[in-house]
Amino acid sequence: MSTYLERYAWPHECFPDYQPPQELSLIVVIPCFKEPDLTGALESLSSCNYPPGKLLVIVVLNEPEEASNEIRKANEQTMRDLQSFQCDYPVLVTQKKLPQKKAGVGLARKIGMDEAVRLYKKAGKDGPIVCYDADCRCDANYLEEIEKAYQNPETQSGIIFYKHSLHRENHQAIVDYELYLRYYIDALRFARFPYAHQTLGSCITVRSSMYEKVGGMNTRKAGEDFYFLNKTIPHGGFVEINTTTIRPSDRVSDRVPFGTGKAVNDILNEDEKYHVYHPNTFEDLKLFFDKVDGFWNEEEWKIPMTIKTFLGDNWQEQIADIKNQVSSLEQFRKRFFHWFDAFKILKFVHFCRDEFYQNVELEEALEWLRQKHFFLKGTKESLLIQLRYLDRQVTKK
Repeated sequence: MSTYLERYAWPHECFPDYQPPQELSLIVVIPCFKEPDLTGALESLSSCNYPPGKLLVIVVLNEPEEASNEIRKANEQTMRDLQSFQCDYPVLVTQKKLPQKKAGVGLARKIGMDEAVRLYKKAGKDGPIVCYDADCRCDANYLEEIEKAYQNPETQSGIIFYKHSLHRENHQAIVDYELYLRYYIDALRFARFPYAHQTLGSCITVRSSMYEKVGGMNTRKAGEDFYFLNKTIPHGGFVEINTTTIRPSDRVSDRVPFGTGKAVNDILNEDEKYHVYHPNTFEDLKLFFDKVDGFWNEEEWKIPMTIKTFLGDNWQEQIADIKNQVSSLEQFRKRFFHWFDAFKILKFVHFCRDEFYQNVELEEALEWLRQKHFFLKGTKESLLIQLRYLDRQVTKK
């Protein structure tokens, strides 16, 4: 048993008597809480063009220890649905009552992914773990494109291209929310942040050994995907799998404190237009990141006031400390962006919002994007289609 499984994994093995097939190539992990149509997600996987013996699905059917009657009944119905569900691949289901303080998607995802590590070790393999959600749908080539990406031994983790399903009743809300998600990442790419990638939990894949290396999934009740990828991407071997598509649901949800479901609900309940981070924030980040090589070459250290105020009076010493720890520009760049990582960027963005630049209407932010990509034009729906096309062109970093 590995150090990770001994010290950091969920301590209770879920399927001790199960022996995975020798041809196993993919393990898909699905956390399931108060889900009305898990079998629909499984049917979508079942319709993929993929040999049945190579796929294994783990479902973590979970609820808090003090779950309401509504939640318990919903999970009981899901279990009945699973018992009558038939498909060509094994679906292993574990039911968990989670500690009240920790109950949430992070812990549920961790339990399933830890179990995937155990099963890969039983099979003598180091294969990809695929995160999927119980309200998702996927393209027919979803599984084979993931496997193809991991046939390259350098691939250690990845994110799969996504498009939210657009239902008529929530159409404009989910268009606004996905535009915000793509605006934020495209703005970071404009700023030349090297690790600017989408971080939706249902789109994550990771090789089993890399999962162990970074200490596994965290147990946050929401945002677990962002923090996991923030640890994983800088290790290298990260790819964007843009040759297939996963379709997260656009439904309203109260199951997590933030994320797609809550965002759609908030947008639908707002009287005002949707607001997002000010473009000036990303302009300042670009000015800062453009100076990274200059920091190494001891050129003039002049940075935007927003960055200087955020980092404090000793910002030069912080950068000098990084420089003293490395012996080349390449190492300096890598260490610099381990320090000013996606989490620090998010804190900076919030700092700017509170102290310098108030949020702007989504339309104003999109107009700024139009100026950076002059060919963007049309309605918000048409802009979303164009941004999806642009984002699909992003490849391995």
